[in-house]
Amino acid sequence: MNAMEIIPFPRKRLDKADLDLAATLQALVEKEIMDKRLELKEDYEQLLAPSFARIMSEIGLQKMFWPEEHGGEGHNGPDAAYTVVAALEQIGRADTGLAFLAAHSLALQAALAQEGARREETCAAFASLFCSGDRPVRVSFILPALTEEEGAPEWRGKGFQVVAAPSGNAWKVSGRMVRPTCCGLDADLFGAWCAVADGDPAFILVPGDTPGIARGTELKKTGLAASRNADLERLEATVPDANCAWRGNEGTFRLLSWYYLGVAATASGALLANYEIIREWGDNRVIKGKDHIFKDNPLTAAVMGEVAKDTSVVRLLAYELAGMLSEAGEYGGDGSQALYTMALMLAHQACASAEHAINRTMELMASAGYAKEWQLERYWRDVKAMQCHLGAYELAKHDFARWFYDTVTL
Repeated sequence: MNAMEIIPFPRKRLDKADLDLAATLQALVEKEIMDKRLELKEDYEQLLAPSFARIMSEIGLQKMFWPEEHGGEGHNGPDAAYTVVAALEQIGRADTGLAFLAAHSLALQAALAQEGARREETCAAFASLFCSGDRPVRVSFILPALTEEEGAPEWRGKGFQVVAAPSGNAWKVSGRMVRPTCCGLDADLFGAWCAVADGDPAFILVPGDTPGIARGTELKKTGLAASRNADLERLEATVPDANCAWRGNEGTFRLLSWYYLGVAATASGALLANYEIIREWGDNRVIKGKDHIFKDNPLTAAVMGEVAKDTSVVRLLAYELAGMLSEAGEYGGDGSQALYTMALMLAHQACASAEHAINRTMELMASAGYAKEWQLERYWRDVKAMQCHLGAYELAKHDFARWFYDTVTL
């Protein structure tokens, strides 16, 4: 019995198409990624890039939300949240970095193409990028970040990295030394949350081949090998008005709610892989001098039980957040501050619990936990890197306080 079957999740909330997609992805990632991992390790060109293409283009995840009249699958109702979790935990089980990239694409699709919440002009302008051809589309976000710049415009305690100004039927977008959330080196599309001098912020889509983008060198990092990130040393781009997907907080709350759902699902997938590793270890190791199978020792069993608890809780939280998004009207809509806050809370909790569980597993496995052939250390690196991308937890707690206590000065 594998982790997918033994770790609980609300199976009846998923329809047959969701379960079939999960099964298809499970078979694909086991054959194309997990079976080749020891040989290819974290090779981007031979393992990660081809796998991303299979997942997004051939399986069709990058077509999922787009309306059928634009070449998409038309799976753009709120119940798609369950599909997102079912897909991303399978991908995350094989490679956290690939799931992290896919989470960006699915979140942007949900924000741009979801039924009843889209700007038709923007949806029509970008659907063909995702729905035509076999080339995977790498999506990155440019979000506010911590800054020491005096007087910089802020959003919820962080400084905008990019500013934008309307210019006739176009937008001028500008920034210096901008840090994207992922794949800045080769992103096909940047979604930038921009400060606008004359009013509400704007979320503007900037294709990666737009003149005026100067990318820096690839950043050195310890995890998420599938994401080749780089700063944008210069961003001075002019894009059509249709590239402005929305103005104001509602659209960004929606985007981030779905993005945080993807992060939680990815963490769940990493924990499912972690569970399978420690289960195999517990079944096949004998404690010397005791003649006990590893899992039957009271001390090791207690820690293994704690790992199973964390894994189960994170998986259930991811599906519960999917349930909230699927019934968003009960919470003010998926562009509400309420759902944004819950999604942010659950994403932070999922990553923290995943880090804790993998830490305990590494302790149980001693030096083998750090050995690359067991893969465990890679999941730890990837989860920790993803946790860093969520931003400072202290600032997130201020976001929680804004909703729950109606704070006005933070």
